[in-house]
Amino acid sequence: MSRLDILWQRVTVGAATCERCGDTGQSVRRAAELLRAELAPRGIEVALTEKALPPFAVEESNRVFFNGVALEELVGQRHEVAVGMNHCQSCCDMLGAQTDCRTLIVDGRELEALPEELLLRAGRIAAEKL
Repeated sequence: MSRLDILWQRVTVGAATCERCGDTGQSVRRAAELLRAELAPRGIEVALTEKALPPFAVEESNRVFFNGVALEELVGQRHEVAVGMNHCQSCCDMLGAQTDCRTLIVDGRELEALPEELLLRAGRIAAEKL
């Protein structure tokens, strides 16, 4: 059986994370469940790991990897993708300092939280390589 490993990482303080990472978390969990159901008939197991990063590791926060390959690299094979940063009030409140957080710009649209549809797209691209 082949395996699709999904790693989602985000900054945490205690058990808390910012709103946009929280939204991504909901999407990545749903996407992992959908990919499990979709890929099981092809003999592909899907495993999701959630990694907590220390405060102020915002440049590495809210990132998702599929078998070690970043979502932006996978999706960038078929779309125009860039990494950006913008003000995140939720992180400012959580970290107690002015904070810009990582964003993903896909086909000119800036995403603060990663939507389920984009996660599914990346997961399917990664599964094609198995």
